[in-house]
Amino acid sequence: MKKSLLIWIACLTIFSCSPVQAENVTKNDIQLRDDVILNLLFPSIDRALEKHFGKLKQFYCPQILQIKEKVEHETYRYFNITVQLTTFEGAHDFPFDLVTITFSNKNSLEFRAIDVKSRRLNSNEITECRHPY
Repeated sequence: MKKSLLIWIACLTIFSCSPVQAENVTKNDIQLRDDVILNLLFPSIDRALEKHFGKLKQFYCPQILQIKEKVEHETYRYFNITVQLTTFEGAHDFPFDLVTITFSNKNSLEFRAIDVKSRRLNSNEITECRHPY
């Protein structure tokens, strides 16, 4: 009986003292991750905008709307990343367009635009953002 009690106390002590670290992801961590992804996507964003509008467009307020992992089979996976941004002319002049681009790295080392949608914004829809590009 004493031996069982000692074993039980020893097990309880070991398991209660084992270092368990919960992942603590902050908003700053997520923003930092998004900033890195957006910086890596910058050339792909420029190419997608030029192809969609027929010319290079400046943009600001880029944000990641969604990241989806796609698994075709156990040895091959890729990602689709959906980004939203606002384009403008000149020194932040009209016209402004809200643009949503989905990128994929399926069968490629680089992310390519697989879907681009844009909508002209009215003056009351223009917003400020964290940092322009």
